Amino acid sequence: MARTYEEVVADFQALEPRDFKTGTDKLYALGEELMALPHPERAIRTLFAVIESMPDTDMGHPGPLVHALEKMRGHYEHQLVESIKRRPTFLTVWMVNRILNATSDVEQRRFYLDLLQFAAEHAAAPESARREARYFIKYQTGAAA
Repeated sequence: MARTYEEVVADFQALEPRDFKTGTDKLYALGEELMALPHPERAIRTLFAVIESMPDTDMGHPGPLVHALEKMRGHYEHQLVESIKRRPTFLTVWMVNRILNATSDVEQRRFYLDLLQFAAEHAAAPESARREARYFIKYQTGAAA
Protein backbone atom coordinates (compact mmCIF):
# COMPACT_ATOMS: atom_id res chain seq x y z
CA MET A 1 0.00 0.00 0.00
CA ALA A 2 1.40 3.37 -1.01
CA ARG A 3 2.18 5.78 1.76
CA THR A 4 0.77 9.27 1.91
CA TYR A 5 2.60 12.47 1.07
CA GLU A 6 2.58 13.39 4.77
CA GLU A 7 4.19 10.07 5.76
CA VAL A 8 6.95 10.39 3.17
CA VAL A 9 7.67 14.02 4.11
CA ALA A 10 7.77 13.07 7.80
CA ASP A 11 10.44 10.49 7.00
CA PHE A 12 12.49 13.12 5.15
CA GLN A 13 12.16 15.47 8.12
CA ALA A 14 13.29 12.73 10.52
CA LEU A 15 16.56 12.03 8.68
CA GLU A 16 19.76 12.39 10.68
CA PRO A 17 23.45 12.08 9.78
CA ARG A 18 23.55 8.54 11.16
CA ASP A 19 21.06 7.51 8.44
CA PHE A 20 23.87 8.01 5.90
CA LYS A 21 26.62 6.02 7.63
CA THR A 22 25.94 3.05 5.35
CA GLY A 23 25.18 5.03 2.20
CA THR A 24 22.22 6.72 0.58
CA ASP A 25 19.87 3.76 0.02
CA LYS A 26 17.27 5.12 2.43
CA LEU A 27 17.37 8.52 0.72
CA TYR A 28 16.99 6.94 -2.74
CA ALA A 29 13.97 4.95 -1.52
CA LEU A 30 12.35 8.05 -0.05
CA GLY A 31 13.05 10.01 -3.24
CA GLU A 32 11.44 7.30 -5.37
CA GLU A 33 8.41 7.24 -3.08
CA LEU A 34 8.08 11.00 -3.26
CA MET A 35 8.39 11.13 -7.03
CA ALA A 36 5.65 8.49 -7.39
CA LEU A 37 3.19 10.71 -5.50
CA PRO A 38 1.04 13.39 -7.13
CA HIS A 39 2.68 16.82 -7.09
CA PRO A 40 6.04 15.92 -5.52
CA GLU A 41 7.06 19.57 -5.93
CA ARG A 42 5.11 20.26 -2.72
CA ALA A 43 8.11 18.82 -0.87
CA ILE A 44 10.80 21.00 -2.44
CA ARG A 45 11.17 23.20 0.65
CA THR A 46 11.41 20.08 2.83
CA LEU A 47 14.15 18.62 0.64
CA PHE A 48 16.19 21.82 0.89
CA ALA A 49 15.60 21.85 4.67
CA VAL A 50 17.13 18.35 4.84
CA ILE A 51 20.18 19.51 2.88
CA GLU A 52 20.57 22.64 5.02
CA SER A 53 20.19 20.75 8.30
CA MET A 54 23.12 18.42 7.53
CA PRO A 55 25.56 20.50 5.46
CA ASP A 56 28.57 18.27 6.15
CA THR A 57 26.79 14.94 5.68
CA ASP A 58 27.62 12.97 2.55
CA MET A 59 24.26 12.52 0.81
CA GLY A 60 25.80 11.51 -2.51
CA HIS A 61 27.40 13.39 -5.38
CA PRO A 62 25.06 14.59 -6.65
CA GLY A 63 22.88 12.06 -4.88
CA PRO A 64 19.19 11.26 -4.58
CA LEU A 65 18.05 14.65 -3.26
CA VAL A 66 19.64 16.50 -6.17
CA HIS A 67 18.24 13.98 -8.66
CA ALA A 68 14.74 14.31 -7.21
CA LEU A 69 14.90 18.10 -7.20
CA GLU A 70 16.23 18.28 -10.75
CA LYS A 71 13.31 16.14 -11.94
CA MET A 72 11.14 19.05 -10.80
CA ARG A 73 12.78 21.51 -13.21
CA GLY A 74 10.91 24.78 -13.28
CA HIS A 75 9.74 24.27 -9.70
CA TYR A 76 12.89 23.99 -7.58
CA GLU A 77 15.09 26.85 -8.82
CA HIS A 78 13.50 29.60 -6.72
CA GLN A 79 13.82 27.47 -3.59
CA LEU A 80 17.45 26.72 -4.49
CA VAL A 81 18.17 30.46 -4.51
CA GLU A 82 16.38 30.86 -1.17
CA SER A 83 18.33 27.94 0.30
CA ILE A 84 21.64 29.49 -0.79
CA LYS A 85 20.56 32.76 0.82
CA ARG A 86 19.75 30.97 4.10
CA ARG A 87 22.69 28.56 4.30
CA PRO A 88 24.76 27.47 1.33
CA THR A 89 25.88 23.85 1.44
CA PHE A 90 28.15 21.70 -0.67
CA LEU A 91 25.10 20.18 -2.40
CA THR A 92 23.28 23.45 -3.10
CA VAL A 93 26.46 24.98 -4.51
CA TRP A 94 26.83 21.87 -6.67
CA MET A 95 23.27 22.35 -7.92
CA VAL A 96 24.03 25.93 -8.97
CA ASN A 97 27.08 24.69 -10.88
CA ARG A 98 24.95 22.06 -12.63
CA ILE A 99 22.54 24.78 -13.77
CA LEU A 100 25.50 26.79 -15.08
CA ASN A 101 26.74 23.72 -16.96
CA ALA A 102 23.39 23.48 -18.73
CA THR A 103 22.87 27.10 -19.81
CA SER A 104 24.53 29.51 -22.17
CA ASP A 105 22.06 32.34 -21.47
CA VAL A 106 24.26 35.28 -20.48
CA GLU A 107 21.84 36.79 -17.96
CA GLN A 108 21.14 33.46 -16.32
CA ARG A 109 24.86 32.68 -16.11
CA ARG A 110 25.56 36.08 -14.50
CA PHE A 111 22.76 35.53 -11.98
CA TYR A 112 24.04 32.09 -10.94
CA LEU A 113 27.68 33.19 -10.89
CA ASP A 114 26.65 36.02 -8.56
CA LEU A 115 24.84 33.46 -6.43
CA LEU A 116 28.02 31.37 -6.23
CA GLN A 117 29.94 34.49 -5.17
CA PHE A 118 27.32 35.10 -2.48
CA ALA A 119 27.75 31.49 -1.28
CA ALA A 120 31.55 31.85 -1.27
CA GLU A 121 31.25 34.76 1.15
CA HIS A 122 28.28 33.59 3.25
CA ALA A 123 29.14 33.53 6.97
CA ALA A 124 26.73 30.65 7.72
CA ALA A 125 28.15 28.41 4.99
CA PRO A 126 30.48 25.63 6.02
CA GLU A 127 33.99 26.00 4.64
CA SER A 128 33.37 23.09 2.26
CA ALA A 129 30.55 25.05 0.58
CA ARG A 130 32.56 28.28 0.39
CA ARG A 131 35.56 26.44 -1.06
CA GLU A 132 33.40 24.62 -3.62
CA ALA A 133 31.70 27.89 -4.62
CA ARG A 134 35.08 29.53 -5.21
CA TYR A 135 36.22 26.56 -7.28
CA PHE A 136 33.05 26.58 -9.43
CA ILE A 137 33.38 30.32 -10.04
CA LYS A 138 36.88 29.71 -11.39
CA TYR A 139 35.70 26.70 -13.39
CA GLN A 140 32.72 28.53 -14.91
CA THR A 141 34.74 31.62 -15.81
CA GLY A 142 37.63 29.65 -17.30
CA ALA A 143 40.07 30.63 -14.55
CA ALA A 144 40.51 27.12 -13.11
CA ALA A 145 43.40 26.09 -15.35
